[in-house]
Amino acid sequence: MRKSRLFCQTVTLYHGDGAARRVKRTVLHGVYWQHGRRRTPAADGTAEGAVLLLVVPETSARYGSGYTLEPGDRLYPGEGPELDWDGWPAFVPGADPRVAVVQYVLPMERGGVLHHVEAGAWWTGSGTGAHSLTN
Repeated sequence: MRKSRLFCQTVTLYHGDGAARRVKRTVLHGVYWQHGRRRTPAADGTAEGAVLLLVVPETSARYGSGYTLEPGDRLYPGEGPELDWDGWPAFVPGADPRVAVVQYVLPMERGGVLHHVEAGAWWTGSGTGAHSLTN
């Protein structure tokens, strides 16, 4: 992927490991990050949630060796705070609107070679669950 002003942001990735009772923190530079609110009308009122799109080019970080990314991982814009296992349960969008929880990870290939990884989500304002964008 060519260097672009589109891929000029920094995001901190947090991966919780319950077996080891630790949180791995990885700072990713040269990514695209979009995080905002979405409102959808419903019969019983307007539902609001947060939406997320993260694109990590392979030229910025190597998926699987430079970082891992799985559903349930959490993201924070810029260089996020240090976090230990005791703080993991409270590190959710409901407690801090800058936090995002990954719902899906989609490695994208070009010519049979990994080109970039996309991750995204939509969750309730309380941060208690991930929901399909079509709900």
